[in-house]
Amino acid sequence: MKIVNGPAVPLTAGCASFATSVAAACCFLTVWSYWYWELDAQCEAGRDCKCLLFGTSFASGNFVGGDQYACSYVYHSTIASSALAACASVYYGTKWLLCPDGRLREGRRPVRRSSNQPPATKSRISSLKICFVIILILMALNMFVVSIVISNGYISTCRQYVHQVKQFLMVTGNMERLVSNRLSCGTIYDFMDYLQPPSRQVTYELIHKHKSNPRDSVINTSEFLIVSIIMSWLNTVIWIIFAALTYYLK
Repeated sequence: MKIVNGPAVPLTAGCASFATSVAAACCFLTVWSYWYWELDAQCEAGRDCKCLLFGTSFASGNFVGGDQYACSYVYHSTIASSALAACASVYYGTKWLLCPDGRLREGRRPVRRSSNQPPATKSRISSLKICFVIILILMALNMFVVSIVISNGYISTCRQYVHQVKQFLMVTGNMERLVSNRLSCGTIYDFMDYLQPPSRQVTYELIHKHKSNPRDSVINTSEFLIVSIIMSWLNTVIWIIFAALTYYLK
């Protein structure tokens, strides 16, 4: 008697993928919207510097964000990941409700074969399942790229903002080397949260549009980004496991 695996395992993977992708999207959107207007104030004409990732520090004391397409790619990819995970969870959840135990028994009737017919060893995988597995693999690859972009962007901005911190503290000698080599990225981002001066131009524009400036409050940028990074990498691993489960489980 052969027992075919039910939908409970892929349902768990789908729910886990949905939870991690939503957490990554929410944390990243919080940071992106918080710094959206601020980092673009000193940007040169023709560029759109509304992304905290891959920021740049200039000798004049200005700090501008990276190109917006990086943040846009990260955010929309996490939204796409959560949408695919939600669809998969709904599908496997419905399947689990219709067949709670998930057991289908095979082999009750003997199969008559002709003398020249080879014995069937494995059931063929349907083309629909193959397409779904390919979609899962592509999503895993996409989230892998997203995780790399967020991680590298986090480190790149940290290394650039060190120059701003040294200007704020006006350090020299060993103190300058201390700031450059010993302060963690979490501490550097704390300096950004509390010491990065709000742009007057942005403030006037937001007042004219009857909008409040997100910089009126203080968030923990580093923690939000770290959670988003961890959730993105975890989501990548879950998609890989999900693809393997979908392919091997019947």
